[in-house]
Amino acid sequence: MTTAPIDLSIIIPAYMEAAGIADDLEKLAAFLKTRDYGAVEVVVVVPDSPDGTAKIAESRAKLFQHFRLVHAGPRVGKGRDVRLGMYESRGHYKIFMDADLATPLEHLDDVKRLVIDKNAHIGIATRDLWKIHKGLIRKLISSTSNVAAQILVAPGIKDTQCGFKVFRADTAEVIFGRMTMLSWSFDAEIILIARLLHYKIVSIEAPDWKDPKAAGMGLVGDNPIKAALSGFLDLWIIRWNAIIGKYKKPNYVHKPMY
Repeated sequence: MTTAPIDLSIIIPAYMEAAGIADDLEKLAAFLKTRDYGAVEVVVVVPDSPDGTAKIAESRAKLFQHFRLVHAGPRVGKGRDVRLGMYESRGHYKIFMDADLATPLEHLDDVKRLVIDKNAHIGIATRDLWKIHKGLIRKLISSTSNVAAQILVAPGIKDTQCGFKVFRADTAEVIFGRMTMLSWSFDAEIILIARLLHYKIVSIEAPDWKDPKAAGMGLVGDNPIKAALSGFLDLWIIRWNAIIGKYKKPNYVHKPMY
């Protein structure tokens, strides 16, 4: 990671987001004009996405004072894309958020108030998991998965999976250098790593989180049972990694793309 006069980096992993990425970047640009977060850069990380997500995102670059499009290469998983964004961005604080703006942008005010202004290490948004999923089966799977995550990797954390997390730059470098999960389970893993390294995690309440896509659980296609089983297995892998000391030192060294 490099040092630069950027106060906040907003990292947006975007795969197959052509249908909404233009509107969402326009909403983000309009919102940032109403706030003073210092110098802000927007970094959109796009793996090979055949729907033209990268081209559309790049067409909105002039909306921002600082904008970078990062081509991530072949699709691997959201974890890889977020990690790449963390290492390619230059802000003193770095937040990743979902391309569909599921967490309302107003919560960036909470990020500034609760994390940046207090020079805290990490802030994570937490949702009301019982309300966000429709249908009893999805609610039960979500609640069960969350209980498993709390028992195995993140005791005391109400929600490990919300795609709205902010890190101080030095903290991000340490945590993401130890991350091993490259798909959806990376959220739980980075929280466990943060705990092992004794970083304080600030909770940002986001009861108004809403999934614009309203489909699936965001893990493996739209099959919630398959998603839950895959996530549960990953939690055990993460727990085992902690037991054998895999997170005690970095396992990843980033080679800058610029």
